[in-house]
Amino acid sequence: MSQQRPEFIIDSWDFSQHPALSISSELHDRQQCWYHIQRDLPGIADWLTASGIPDPLIDAVLEEDTRPRFERTNEGFLLILRGVNLAEGERPEDMLSLRVLFYKGNIYSFRKRPIRSVGVIRERLQKQDGPESLQDFLVMLIEEMNNRLEELLDQIEVQMEQLEDDAIGTTSERQRKLTELHRRMLRLTRFVRPQLTAIERFGSEAHKWLDAENVQWLVNERDAIQRELESLEMLLEQVWMLREHLQQEVAEKMNRNTYWLSVIAGVFLPISFLTGVFGINIGGMPGVENADAFWIFCGALAIIAVVEFLLLRRLRFW
Repeated sequence: MSQQRPEFIIDSWDFSQHPALSISSELHDRQQCWYHIQRDLPGIADWLTASGIPDPLIDAVLEEDTRPRFERTNEGFLLILRGVNLAEGERPEDMLSLRVLFYKGNIYSFRKRPIRSVGVIRERLQKQDGPESLQDFLVMLIEEMNNRLEELLDQIEVQMEQLEDDAIGTTSERQRKLTELHRRMLRLTRFVRPQLTAIERFGSEAHKWLDAENVQWLVNERDAIQRELESLEMLLEQVWMLREHLQQEVAEKMNRNTYWLSVIAGVFLPISFLTGVFGINIGGMPGVENADAFWIFCGALAIIAVVEFLLLRRLRFW
């Protein structure tokens, strides 16, 4: 009696022939197959054990919190990658974990949430336009994950250009958006840097599992993620430069406002003194008996204000 595909296996393909053939039964004791697995459903550990996979590897692929890394095993390797989260309503920089286990000629990939890069490959396989072998599958998977990351970095560059435009938005709005963008890029750097290290380690030993052509393609993808990391680091430098520019704008605006307040206070200081003196309600104040004294006093204050204005102007206070 044939064994049907368990619920936790999202997709499975036989690459022993070309084009690859989708399989749904008799999953054990096969070679050159790819099994894509939902790792948070019950029964996975038992199924992997029945496939001959050792317990330490099962624990590694089902571990909850992981970072990108590469580990060579006696019968293959474990490659843990992170892909951009393109789910609706999610933050792309919260990169999703994909664990890829190559063991005894088969590939097992484990995900918790859908990853667009894997979805693209599945669509191509269904159209018979996908990878021709497991080797091609590995390289294409890394390529698609790099493509999604590059698209995200392009979007971030556009947002940076908008923030650098002084004509768009107020300084406080730009600072708030810049802080949010900075936080996003730091999350990306947290995973992209170790991912580059993992792919470099994989590339250094890839000749054991990949032919010469695919090794070269893998080198190209390693260079691509290196460029993406450099672009991310450059964007982070731009963030600091823009932050300093915005802080300088705020400081200049405060200094300008403080300066004008000082000028105004300087102009009105003697006027305030005179009005205070003449506001004393005691006998002997000059002009008390003169009906025109108020207007004479106002005229004197105006003359004093004009003289102060001209004096400050001559001294180049502005």
